[in-house]
Amino acid sequence: MWADSSFEDLVQYNDGFRTRLIGTPERVARRIVAYKRLGVDLLLLGFLHYHEEIDYFGRHVLPIVLGLEADRSELAPIGAGHR
Repeated sequence: MWADSSFEDLVQYNDGFRTRLIGTPERVARRIVAYKRLGVDLLLLGFLHYHEEIDYFGRHVLPIVLGLEADRSELAPIGAGHR
């Protein structure tokens, strides 16, 4: 994913936007599950305000991820209305 990135790109977090893990908890959760379906088994996430945002992520995003994984019928193909 970051094979064409320079050190400067990575340091400035610009490449984090390529994953499109930005948006509502629902959108981020759906993207995470979509990546998992593609075979990704590790995501390195960055949080600007770590303590607050990691708590928010755990309370609002992860439950949606777990719910989507439990109910595979809710999964839409990548890019289907979740950009």
